[in-house]
Amino acid sequence: MSKEREHWGSRWGFILAAMGSAVGLGNIWRFSYAMGEGGGSTFLVIYLLSVILIGFPVMMIEFAIGRRAQTDAIDAFKN
Repeated sequence: MSKEREHWGSRWGFILAAMGSAVGLGNIWRFSYAMGEGGGSTFLVIYLLSVILIGFPVMMIEFAIGRRAQTDAIDAFKN
């Protein structure tokens, strides 16, 4: 049984959806400001490096798997 997958209507639609899902990043910026004010700058640097070195590559891998499989997450990882 072949069913048609949905696709983003435009590149801007995807970008705006990704930006909308990142609204919670405001909490990260508030958190970093509060940490800096409280003297936790060392933790903050380690935290941001971890996000950049671990979080970003994992996000890119997830996007690549999704593009290649063109299916839902469960079937993508089965393949």
